[in-house]
Amino acid sequence: MKLRIAISFALLSAVCALAAWLGTELVMAPAGTERTQLIAMFAAIAAAVFVLGVALSAVTRTSLSGRILAIAIAGPLVVASVTAIGAWSMFFSSQDTQFVLILTALATALAVGLVQLLAAPILRDMRRIAVAAQQLGRGDLSARTSLQRKDEVGDLSQAFDAMADRISADGAERAELEAERRFLMSSLSHDARTPLTAMRAAVEALQDGLAPDPDRYLRSIERDLTAIESIVENLFLLGQIDAKRVEPRVQSTNIVEVASDVLSALEPLAARRNVELVIDDHRNDDEPPPLIVNADPHHLARVFTNLLSNAIRHSPEHGRVAIELSRTPMPQVIVRDQGAGFPAEFASRAFQQFTRAEADRSRATGGAGLGLAVVKGLIEAHAGTVFIGDPPGGAVGFTLPEVRPL
Repeated sequence: MKLRIAISFALLSAVCALAAWLGTELVMAPAGTERTQLIAMFAAIAAAVFVLGVALSAVTRTSLSGRILAIAIAGPLVVASVTAIGAWSMFFSSQDTQFVLILTALATALAVGLVQLLAAPILRDMRRIAVAAQQLGRGDLSARTSLQRKDEVGDLSQAFDAMADRISADGAERAELEAERRFLMSSLSHDARTPLTAMRAAVEALQDGLAPDPDRYLRSIERDLTAIESIVENLFLLGQIDAKRVEPRVQSTNIVEVASDVLSALEPLAARRNVELVIDDHRNDDEPPPLIVNADPHHLARVFTNLLSNAIRHSPEHGRVAIELSRTPMPQVIVRDQGAGFPAEFASRAFQQFTRAEADRSRATGGAGLGLAVVKGLIEAHAGTVFIGDPPGGAVGFTLPEVRPL
């Protein structure tokens, strides 16, 4: 940087001296000794200005106020020096030279005062920016300059405030993620501990011969294992979604067939709450017509499992959960229950990770808040969309792109 400044000053001095010499050649046409004297004088002036510029640049390198003051002094000083040299060597008497120096001193004083007046607001605002930067560095995320200027300092202030806003937002996001992480650990421990405790009790009863109905105990263990498998599957898929590593194995898939298989698997869960499961107002003995899409059937089954499980948990006793199908303008599925539906303030963040509509949790209605986030990730991996449906009841739907030949 220092070398570049020195080279710049050298080029500037040389160009100015050359321009002055060419000007005198055109205007005055000096000859002999006079030309030599002029060339020597211009070279000496250029060299002096070069030395002065490099020196001032080095001295004021760490102080903006010092550099502004140097600018105010250097300009009149250079003019005065050049004028004095010219007056002494060629044009004026010594008395004229003294008068020129006095005028130059006056001009320098006025220039210094004017520059200081103009520079004072700049320096004040720069100090304000520095103070805000120090506060931000100490961890005060509310520090802002709040300057309203229409110049470069204003641009710097706005850039700083925008940076502080981003840092503040990132800090809030980190705090939210940390809270979500703690909530996730609490939720997972709750959701896993309950079925594990039940399984341990059932296994011990079977081992001790205290189970009056071993088959019922085994079925209970199977249900608890299924619940834990669902948690692990959701966590695995969510990790793949966050890492953008979901790669659907797309094939021609009948949505109705996948939904029917999942519905059959969840019948025991629905039966315990006396909830009826239907597809497009058809019962199992009256299948609706096929709806073919290009999708990964395993991922599609996980989507239906999450949506139907949520709907069953939130459906009232003796309620009904329906899978509504639409074939135009593109394949669309809505899973609708007869519960209270989503609160208006929750609908906009329903597909975020770890979010739940209820403030409290229970095994009957609670979960870690992963199900809808997984649904969103899997459907978007198929270039589809997810949405919260309109009342009545709670409704979550998704669309898939138009069917294309494989």
